[in-house]
Amino acid sequence: MSYLSFSRRWAGYLSAKAGLPAEKEAILAYVIEVLAINVANVLLTIVLGLLLGVLPGIVTCMVTVALFRNFAGGAHSGSPWRCAAVTVLVFPLLALLAAFLAPLKQPYADVLAALAVLTGLVMIVLRAPVDSPAAPIISPFRRRKLKYLSVLAVIFVAIAIVFFRQSAL
Repeated sequence: MSYLSFSRRWAGYLSAKAGLPAEKEAILAYVIEVLAINVANVLLTIVLGLLLGVLPGIVTCMVTVALFRNFAGGAHSGSPWRCAAVTVLVFPLLALLAAFLAPLKQPYADVLAALAVLTGLVMIVLRAPVDSPAAPIISPFRRRKLKYLSVLAVIFVAIAIVFFRQSAL
């Protein structure tokens, strides 16, 4: 990874203050850069949501993905920059699609929601958890636990959908 100058400077300063060796300084620079990119990523996505008028949809998508991502894993981008670009593009598109579908009559919206939950549940059962070469899931116990938590996350989302559906009546 090519570290930005601010992350190298901050890591150098913190390493000097803490008396860390050079290899720890490189790790710290990486962490600072990834953290900065992720914060910028979230802020830019939220600002884009404000500009497009779909902020609640973007926040809902981000929270839902964060919930699933924690347990189900998934493909990891080779670069935090690529991940940021995908996030800034995909979440507003999902929120715009949701805004476009929102005026549907309630039975159609209910069918779409049920299909989305069912599709999510099937994919979780068939594919989750997904590991990556950088972070393989070796333990069968951990794999079962993550699958169980992933299914619970789908159930939690389904309950939230039903709750919000009932409160909208």
